[in-house]
Amino acid sequence: MKKVNILVACGSGVATSTVAADEVKALCKENDIHFSLSKCSMVELPTQSQNADIVLTTNNFKGDLDVPVMSIMGFVTGINEAKLKKTLLEKLQEIQNA
Repeated sequence: MKKVNILVACGSGVATSTVAADEVKALCKENDIHFSLSKCSMVELPTQSQNADIVLTTNNFKGDLDVPVMSIMGFVTGINEAKLKKTLLEKLQEIQNA
């Protein structure tokens, strides 16, 4: 089973990414997703994303990366959190099983 390399990015690489990363870790552990998770700032995304299978952001990201990018701001705001968890889990399982 493949390990999923997850990169979580926010404006500074500290505040909201930490809150969101904790939710992502919990989701992975609950669903037996083998993962490694790192965090960065939005500015670092182009270089940091080269080692990632998926990039999760708490900001709007308009750039182009070679991996899927998904907003996980719902983990910070609590808005549509259940739907976000479902969508993210499906994407992580798809990557893990690829």
